[in-house]
Amino acid sequence: MGTYRPGGVIETARWYVAEAHQPKARPHRAQQSPASRSAANRPAGRRVEAPRYEARHVEAPRSEARHVEAARHEARRVEAPRFKARPVEARHAETRTWRTRESAALLSRALPRHAVRVSHAFAIDRLAQEGLSWKSSGHCADRHNRVCTSMQAMRSETLAGVINLKRESGCKIVVTGGTEAGHAPGAFSHAAGYKIDIRHSECVDRHITRTYPKAGVRSDGAALYRSADGALFASESDHWDILFR
Repeated sequence: MGTYRPGGVIETARWYVAEAHQPKARPHRAQQSPASRSAANRPAGRRVEAPRYEARHVEAPRSEARHVEAARHEARRVEAPRFKARPVEARHAETRTWRTRESAALLSRALPRHAVRVSHAFAIDRLAQEGLSWKSSGHCADRHNRVCTSMQAMRSETLAGVINLKRESGCKIVVTGGTEAGHAPGAFSHAAGYKIDIRHSECVDRHITRTYPKAGVRSDGAALYRSADGALFASESDHWDILFR
């Protein structure tokens, strides 16, 4: 408002009333503050609301080490193999292989100086497991009877040798002589458990004569063949006389 002007109370009151009803000059827009411009532009009676802020979800950044570790874990993760049932033939073949290795280990435990002597029952059981058979002209297994075929007290190396011959040749092998009486005596004879007789056959003859080199002729005229491990094969009239030392 203006300043006081003397002239009486009534004149002063009239001046104040006239001064109050005069329009006030507004400042320039450039001089107004943002708050005052907003208040001047909004319609009368409108309520001003506070600005709303929307909450934004910001994922926490992983550290470099954690990121690398997660990548390594994903690379190492391997899907567990699914169980697949094997055929019955494969399981049976594995069982036969296991039994063969077990028997070979059992037969190879003895040293030549301390040979293991096997029983006739054990010998024929091992032969049957490996696909070999035995034959006796007298249909007996008495060691003291020369018409029988016995493997009682046979050395384990001799039994293992004839089994290995069956595996190498794949031939059908029939044992016709063991430790029974009636053979020539000697330190490395049948009775001592070093020799075994097998029947002649085309497959067996072909394997021995083509695989092992000749080693001369025995005193009785039998042709000799010797294997790399020292086994000596003598071809007699109706059987092979084999020495495993």
